[in-house]
Amino acid sequence: MITATDLEVRAGARILLSADGPTLRVQPGDRIGLVGRNGAGKTTTLRILAGETQPYAGSVTRSGQIGYLPQDPKEGNLDTLARDRVLSARGLDALLTELEKQQALMAEVVDDAERDRAVRRYGRLEEKFAALGGYRAESEAARICANLGLPERVLTQPLRTLSGGQRRRVELARILFAASDSGGDSSTTLLLDEPTNHLDADSLGWLQDFLRAHTGGLVVVSHNVGLLADVVNRVWFLDAVRGKVDVYNMGWQTYLDARAVDEQRRRRERVNAERKAAALRSQAAKLGAKATKAVAAQNMLRRAERMMAALDEERVADKVARIKFPTRRRAGEPRWWPRA
Repeated sequence: MITATDLEVRAGARILLSADGPTLRVQPGDRIGLVGRNGAGKTTTLRILAGETQPYAGSVTRSGQIGYLPQDPKEGNLDTLARDRVLSARGLDALLTELEKQQALMAEVVDDAERDRAVRRYGRLEEKFAALGGYRAESEAARICANLGLPERVLTQPLRTLSGGQRRRVELARILFAASDSGGDSSTTLLLDEPTNHLDADSLGWLQDFLRAHTGGLVVVSHNVGLLADVVNRVWFLDAVRGKVDVYNMGWQTYLDARAVDEQRRRRERVNAERKAAALRSQAAKLGAKATKAVAAQNMLRRAERMMAALDEERVADKVARIKFPTRRRAGEPRWWPRA
């Protein structure tokens, strides 16, 4: 769970989000689309929610696990195998390596006493491995990777040999594996910045199914309208013109309709305010010609200025792409992890 209170976000001197906005909450079951035009501060806001950077003002509290996918993930040691990077999300990589080491040792040693010690060590490691989900978790990680387009030949390669797109999918797989917790209810809050990058249609469809079934919280930044329409049940709209966030507790299509109504209302309010301000200025100009009415004229001008200052800046309507995706097929069941 994440709660952001009195959040103020800036890019240099420019205010992206002012501190007088609503309290932002991410609770289990929330699937929030964080949207806004380019430069509105979506990535910065997501980094603040993840604790990667600090807001200009306000506070953020977090509970439970956080799974954060930035646009440019940090993969750690590039000599690590892709498989081990994914398994490290639950601490299984080191255990699996040690199990393989002990298994090789048992086959090599000649001394009976030393072999017995190796067998006991192997047994203790296997118990610990099983307690963390063991081979079932390993198979689950393999399934996630396969559905994200990471075949076995990729999983046995060091990260440094992979393309940027493959590395990003490894990081996405790692985060989803940590959140899935072997099929149980998850308390992990997922913060995903453009998770559909480098995914084909089948992988995209699988990801949408995964996110829809995720029981923890979710905040996703995505230009993929298909994912937003299919997954989100709430929308946070970052309005770059007003420096505000509008919270819509509804799905994507209903949000689009509600936002269109809000924009139309703001336009009407602007037209009415401009008309009233113009009338006040005209009346002030007439009164200003008379010395006895100068104070009244100045008061009218100040009222007109306050009226205009209270208005939102005039905007060019944001456009939302309407994209139709091809029908997807279900990915096949993956095999067990390969052994290098």
